[in-house]
Amino acid sequence: MNISIESENKKNIISVSGRIDTLTAGELEETVLPLISETHPSIQLNCESVDYISSSGLRVFILADKKSQQFNGTVTIVGLSEFLKEIFDVSGLTPLFEFV
Repeated sequence: MNISIESENKKNIISVSGRIDTLTAGELEETVLPLISETHPSIQLNCESVDYISSSGLRVFILADKKSQQFNGTVTIVGLSEFLKEIFDVSGLTPLFEFV
């Protein structure tokens, strides 16, 4: 998994590529959660190049959403493939996020 970060206005844009699974979810969590704060309450996760996401990866998205809500922010997920979007749908997580 590779992660890159850009900042735009009060939103951090995190681009993720590769697999988000048990082996990589911890790294994603350690990168994403500290980026959500009172001054940067919203994040955008660019997932165009994500091949796979496990339940451990979904957990990171949920944690990011909870932390973002504490500061009245949002988590926007960009470029998710239909297959991965279906994982969010089946898991019942779709209503938590904005998908673009």
